[in-house]
Amino acid sequence: MPEKPEYLPELPDHPELREIALVIEDAGMMGEILDASFRCVFLSTETARMIGASASEAKYLVGKSLIARSGGKFTRLVQATEESGIAWFQHNAPIMRRYLEPDDPGFEDVFDYAAPFATEIDPVEPAPRAWHDTVSFPSDLGFRRTMLGDQNQVQMRISDDAGSFLGVLYLYRSTVPESLLQRLGRGDPGLFERMDRVSEPGRRPAGILFADLEASGVLSRRLSSRGYFDLIRGLTDLIDSSVISSSGIVGKHAGDGGSALFLTEDFDGSESATARATIEAARAIRDGARELGPENVEVKVNVGTHWGATLMVGQVATGGRLEVTALGDQMNEGARIEAAAKEGPILASKDLIERLDSGDAQATSLDPDTIAYTPISEIGGAGDKAIRDAGAISVTSI
Repeated sequence: MPEKPEYLPELPDHPELREIALVIEDAGMMGEILDASFRCVFLSTETARMIGASASEAKYLVGKSLIARSGGKFTRLVQATEESGIAWFQHNAPIMRRYLEPDDPGFEDVFDYAAPFATEIDPVEPAPRAWHDTVSFPSDLGFRRTMLGDQNQVQMRISDDAGSFLGVLYLYRSTVPESLLQRLGRGDPGLFERMDRVSEPGRRPAGILFADLEASGVLSRRLSSRGYFDLIRGLTDLIDSSVISSSGIVGKHAGDGGSALFLTEDFDGSESATARATIEAARAIRDGARELGPENVEVKVNVGTHWGATLMVGQVATGGRLEVTALGDQMNEGARIEAAAKEGPILASKDLIERLDSGDAQATSLDPDTIAYTPISEIGGAGDKAIRDAGAISVTSI
C-alpha cells in the first residue's frame, strides 16, 4: 500500500520556543507549544501520532488556538467530551484572558465560537506558573478512542529571562499511572513500532507462522499445575522472543501455542528477506523448545509456515488489549499446515520457500530448486480439517 507522507513538525521562529521544541521532539514526547497569543506554533511528532493525524492534518492544526481548532474541519482529531471540554474552558479561559483583551486584533480568532463568552470572563490574577487538566474523549470515536484514552494535560507558562510572557508549553500523557506504564513499557520498542505502522487495515503480503505444543494434554497430566504453567509461560516467551528477534509481529496466543506475521514492508519490500525471517523464527522456536520443561520431560513444538500474498492486516484495539490481526484464506491454511505437523517438525509451504532468492536460500541452507514437497492430503496423520482446508497445499519439512 502507498505510504502516507511523514509528518515533519515545523519549529517555532522564536529562538527560546524553538529550543524547547527541539527538546520535546528529541525526547519523543507528546506536547505542543502555544505562543503569547495562544496559537499553536509547534506540534510534536508524537502528538500527531497520538491523535491519528496525517501530515496535512497535523500541519493544519499548527497556527490555530486549541479552541479554534476544536470546531474546525478536523474536529474529529481533537474533540473532547462536552463535559471535559467545558471544564477545560472554565479553567483555561481566565488564564488566557490574563494575556488577551477583547480589543486585541486576534481575540476573536483565538476564542473563535467562544469569543462572546470569553469577553465576560475575568482574567485570573496572578497567572499560574503551571496548571493541569484531565480531558476525556467521546466513546463514539471507536478505534481512535482506544488510542487516546483519558488524557492528562500539564501546562507551563514560558517566560524569557526578563520575565516577559512568551507562551505556554503543553505536555500530554495518559491518565494510566506512571508505575503501570513502566511495566507495560517493558515490551520491545521495535515490535510496538511495527504494530503501530499497521494501525490502519490494508492488504499486506507477509510470512505466516503458527506454533503449537505437541501432546499438550499428556504434558498437562504429567506435570503439576505450577510446572505446566511454567512450561506454557516459557513457551510463550520463546515464541515471542524468536519472532521479535526476527523482526516479526507477535500474533495471538491460544492456550499452548501462538502465531506471528512477518510483513514484507518491514523488510524493505523484499519477499525473500521476509520468507527467510519467517524460517529463522520457526527454527528458533523449534530449537528453543528442547530447553523447556523439566529434564525428564521432552518438549516438542510443531510449527507451520506459509505465505500470505493478499492478507488483510490491521490493528485491533479494545479496552483490554492491543494486537495485530490478519484475515484471509492463507491464515487458515497456515493454521492447518501447523496442525498437520506431528512430533515437532517445521512444515513450510512451497509458496513460502520459493520466495527465497539465492542469497537467502544459502543462508537458510535450503535449495528451492531441488526440494521435494508433499501435499498435506498425503501426510500421514493429517486431520480432516487440514485436508479439507489445505489438502492441496504442498509442504516440506525444514
